[in-house]
Amino acid sequence: MLFIAIFSYSPEDRNLVIERGMGSEKSVGVTIKGEWFDLSGHRVFRLFEAEDDTHLAASIFSWTDLGVAEIIPVMETEKALKLLKKAGKKS
Repeated sequence: MLFIAIFSYSPEDRNLVIERGMGSEKSVGVTIKGEWFDLSGHRVFRLFEAEDDTHLAASIFSWTDLGVAEIIPVMETEKALKLLKKAGKKS
């Protein structure tokens, strides 16, 4: 399943976040689809796919000492609209 993570950190931890981000190993069971660094707001945005909830939790846990991650499950719009239309017919 696809997720967007919005990771927020304190300004004083900026250098630690950069260091860890540049030296981090890829998490098993997680595929990063894209990542963007907010140059002005102390946030990192990541689109990723996780095989299951265990891999999802493991990929976030290693960052919780530096900030807070908001995890949002997402779906491609076309797929979501078909799913919602199908679910609406069952009501």
